[in-house]
Amino acid sequence: MNTMLREELLYLITFPLIPVILHYFFSRSFTCRIKSNPYLVLIYALYMACHLALHHSQLPDMVLLTANTGLIFLLSLLYRGDNLWRGYSAFFVTALIFLGEAVMPFAYTDSGYITNLFLSKLLVLSLVYLLLRITKGEGRGNLAGWYWSLLLICPVLSVITLVSLSDNFFFQAYPNLFPVVPTLLLAINCLIFVLSDHILCVQSERSKRLLLEQQNTYYVNQYLMTRDKQEEAFKFQHDFKNILLGLRAGLAKDEETSVHELDRLLGTIGQPAGSCDTGNPVIDAMISYKEQTAGSYDTPFRLELNIPPQLELDTTVISVILGNTLDNAIEACRETFNQERYVLIHMHYLNDSLFIKIQNPYTHEISTNRYGEISSTKADTRSHGIGLRNIRKTVEEWGGLLDITYDSALFQVEVVLFHIPRTLAASG
Repeated sequence: MNTMLREELLYLITFPLIPVILHYFFSRSFTCRIKSNPYLVLIYALYMACHLALHHSQLPDMVLLTANTGLIFLLSLLYRGDNLWRGYSAFFVTALIFLGEAVMPFAYTDSGYITNLFLSKLLVLSLVYLLLRITKGEGRGNLAGWYWSLLLICPVLSVITLVSLSDNFFFQAYPNLFPVVPTLLLAINCLIFVLSDHILCVQSERSKRLLLEQQNTYYVNQYLMTRDKQEEAFKFQHDFKNILLGLRAGLAKDEETSVHELDRLLGTIGQPAGSCDTGNPVIDAMISYKEQTAGSYDTPFRLELNIPPQLELDTTVISVILGNTLDNAIEACRETFNQERYVLIHMHYLNDSLFIKIQNPYTHEISTNRYGEISSTKADTRSHGIGLRNIRKTVEEWGGLLDITYDSALFQVEVVLFHIPRTLAASG
């Protein structure tokens, strides 16, 4: 058997480790969309076939490198997660595989070549395992656009730099020194991967903390309203006998005055702690709190709520959706030229699914970016306009549906959340 054929066979034997590395990396960082293992194996087998076809083609090196990167990026689409983080992960693991092979010293013998093939794959697998142990792999923060650009460019520049230096006369004269360059590039990429994950996780924790503070504010507000009503009820109960005596005396003198007094008392007793009383504490507290805020701008809430009590709602998800949509609706109604001010909240529950619709009139011009997403019209675009993005991201992460329309001066947000069960106590 000639040397070329032997090298190709050895390459074929070690190459299946690459799909193992890719699936291990992506599945630990994201959620796989395909639940059936045979289909997943079939897709990775197709990837191997495409890669081997490219490997035996006569295309230029840069074209082959670009095509292989594209294949890995397509494989990343099998997994559910943040698009930017998933795209960066695809470029990163591509650079990791490429640099891992270049780290191995130049082999002058067949046994050395075989050893390098196995060691390069084991090195990449070990690095992936170590990185996934160090990082949390679920950072959900939002980096600025130029940060993401730098993050995406880093692995690409590393590969291009290595390809460019491979033709350098110095490294051709001293090939044993060449592995120093990919080793440094490999260390830089791993460090950036860890730091970026840390930054995203810190932002995620900060967002959760702020959201928790908002939820506590809603609960405290609901508690204070309930406490005030309870105190009024206790006072009324304490004075009830005296009130009846006064009314009895009033009936003897002026029946009409006593009737008005009864109506006033019934109105006082009939006022609830908040207009929202669905039996779901998070929804009740949030809508009641936002209704108070809207009331200071003469913006009434129109509630159409038909949901059972004690739904097993994720507090973070419902807080992000209701909090941001209601904040945006109230802000739109505050506009000077908006004569018709109201916020319509429609919620109903059917087949373990929660349907949410929030409407409000608006008068300002709605602008969109090049991706068709609604952008803020305020000067401070970094601080504003993130509400809808947070809603969209949250709904996508939980497998829901989101539809945003704005026609005839009416802005509408519709959300559907699936698989929302009720507690046994409520459903029994």
